[in-house]
Amino acid sequence: MNSWEQTAEQQIRVLLIAGPDTVGDWMANVINADPSMAFLGLVRNLSQARETVEKLAPDVVLLDIGSGILQHGDLINRLSAPLSGPAIIVVAMMGEVEVVRQAMLAGAQGFLLKPFSEEDLQHSIHQAYQLTLQRRAELSDLPRLMPGREGPSKPKAEIIAVFSPKGGVGCTTIAVNLAVALRSLSNKNVILMDGDLRFGDIDTVLNISTTATIGTLLPYLDELDDQLLQRALVQHDSGIKVLVAPPFLDTADEIRPEQLTQLLARLSALGEGFVVVDVWSSLDEFTLSFVDACHHLLVVTTPQITALRDTHRFLEVLKLLRFDLKRTSLVLNHCYGRSSIRLKDVERALGHSIAQTVAYAPNQVTASLNRGVPLLQDYRDSSAAKDILQLAHRFTSQTAQQDRSSLEIRPAAASEQRANRSRSKLLFGEVAPAASKIKS
Repeated sequence: MNSWEQTAEQQIRVLLIAGPDTVGDWMANVINADPSMAFLGLVRNLSQARETVEKLAPDVVLLDIGSGILQHGDLINRLSAPLSGPAIIVVAMMGEVEVVRQAMLAGAQGFLLKPFSEEDLQHSIHQAYQLTLQRRAELSDLPRLMPGREGPSKPKAEIIAVFSPKGGVGCTTIAVNLAVALRSLSNKNVILMDGDLRFGDIDTVLNISTTATIGTLLPYLDELDDQLLQRALVQHDSGIKVLVAPPFLDTADEIRPEQLTQLLARLSALGEGFVVVDVWSSLDEFTLSFVDACHHLLVVTTPQITALRDTHRFLEVLKLLRFDLKRTSLVLNHCYGRSSIRLKDVERALGHSIAQTVAYAPNQVTASLNRGVPLLQDYRDSSAAKDILQLAHRFTSQTAQQDRSSLEIRPAAASEQRANRSRSKLLFGEVAPAASKIKS
């Protein structure tokens, strides 16, 4: 049941201000057919817009940018009075981010980007209406607030970076399913970000399509408020929200590491929960920006000598960069019972304990990737899915959450890490001691 169905007796009064195209007529038909709404009319003469709004007193006004509404100065600002004005929803074309931003700054409560579905239109109207009711209730309570007292600070999401120095060990599979598992266990806001700026394929793995990517967001990050940033994320049917990588390889050339750090900070500030980043298998400035910003670093490896050797070398790099290894957890993926490598030998060779093993399940993983459905959805009973679910428990348990302040990166420590980046070029030329020989 949708949240608005419980209050369907109180119809939402909707007025539409649209341009000459047929989209306005289509929206009018959708509103007319919805029993929870009362359609007040379609206005195409902008000189009469303000007078019509004052006369009909709608709850929600749909403003199509194509009508030329923004050419009428502060009309939106005048229409959206905090206590008496209607909720304003701006309808715009894809790519008109700057126009939408102006409208939101002027007082609009939401926006729709063409093309959109009937369900999108209905949901946006109800959501904007509820936000307006909430805003009025909060404003009416302001005189009763104690002067000089600040409200509690908004909790932030924990950032989990999933990385391996060697490709092909299953980082994307673990990152995707860890995000789904965290959402299932915590019921909190979970954002999955594709940190592979050149060859990211989380959109394919989850069978989603969107034009909003990291590349399209970063140029406008300073201008986007939290609501716009939330709307730019793709909602997956598992409950997680997804930010995909740029579709073109050359886009990565225009992105700076500090922009990624800023983006992660903004995503974390959207509210309590988790931000899971699938980091590409390359040790460069972009990777180091993810490592610096994360609260937890999951390093994925497999029980093969080459993967373990690369993991050992990466751990040595972290030590040279003075990274806090307490924030690092090792995940041993693709484990199977007949492996000639024993877990205790792996831990001794790497000098670090294994936080979680993930079973070798090639049939289910391959089917999951080909179908675009996470293991935690259609293959939840598989051994690999159960292991990833157990990994997620580590982050949702009371033990993991008992001291959130300890997870914050102190500014001085972060600055020191960035200062040590100048040594990174040397690191790639230095060969760390080879991993200890693993007994069979």
